[in-house]
Amino acid sequence: MEPTNYELITKKLSGQITPDEDLELSKWLEDKDHQREFEQLAKIWKDSNIAPLKREYNTSAAWAKVEGAIHPGTHQANARIRPMRWKFAAAAAILVLLAGAAWWMMESPSHPHGLKELAANDGKIRALQLDDQSKVTLRPGSSLKYSDNYEGNKRVVNLLGEAYFEITTDASRPFLVKTPDNAVVEVLGTSFVVETSDSSTIVVVTEGKVKLSKNGDEEGVILTSGRKGIIKNGSISAIDNDNPNFLAWKTGTLQFNDQTLVDIVPQLADFYGKEIRIDESYRNVAAKQKATISFRGQSCDVALHELQLLLGFKYRQEGDTIVISQ
Repeated sequence: MEPTNYELITKKLSGQITPDEDLELSKWLEDKDHQREFEQLAKIWKDSNIAPLKREYNTSAAWAKVEGAIHPGTHQANARIRPMRWKFAAAAAILVLLAGAAWWMMESPSHPHGLKELAANDGKIRALQLDDQSKVTLRPGSSLKYSDNYEGNKRVVNLLGEAYFEITTDASRPFLVKTPDNAVVEVLGTSFVVETSDSSTIVVVTEGKVKLSKNGDEEGVILTSGRKGIIKNGSISAIDNDNPNFLAWKTGTLQFNDQTLVDIVPQLADFYGKEIRIDESYRNVAAKQKATISFRGQSCDVALHELQLLLGFKYRQEGDTIVISQ
């Protein structure tokens, strides 16, 4: 097994793996031998009661230290590390060492800028209070890079995925959220949601005022409470927020008021993380069927069954997709 995979396994077992890293590890695990090795390491990790660290850490930087200790003198830019062929017990010891070194890296004053990452990769919402008392709530599958000590006169974080921000007012230090598509959300003190992807950024303001711009340019849009800003394909627009369930992932409640089935289905799919589609032969009817209903705590199947009783459609499972039809 190559050292890189030890790093990814450590992140996976400690709940710190990012979505891209999780995908990389999943591909590696497609090999049955790799899957078997992972399962044995996971069992050793669990049986050893290796508790997740309370503080988030930089496993990549930590691995460099572990790697240097294991292979002294080979830490050159173009050096290739030979495959490790240790027994599983020794491999588990490396995982422990990596986790411990990662913790030390984050606690060490020499760690550059104290950069940390919080990832919500265990299917649960993660919450964080920053040093300025601002609060960030991460949707499952999202991650946030931040620093204990903001640089200069700005408070900057980097978001991948979706999060709800409650920002402490500090007129002397604007709060900036940077996204993968190079959008920048600037705020002095407010509450808002940011949803990111590689090609777009969506911001919905619940309180206060924010500025949404591309690459931090002077030109942008000012968003106030109830407004939604969108950056897509380089263009910026602002509209009234038309989705009352934009915070459903945080509140746990879906509410529909006289909405069509065509409008309801995408929100159900997003909330439950399922692939749900309406059969083309049924779309015209579904566009006219309306429902007033709310869901809290129900499973996806129960929610669909309640809608089925109300509107009279049928649904079936086709592979990973749920198909709604007449």
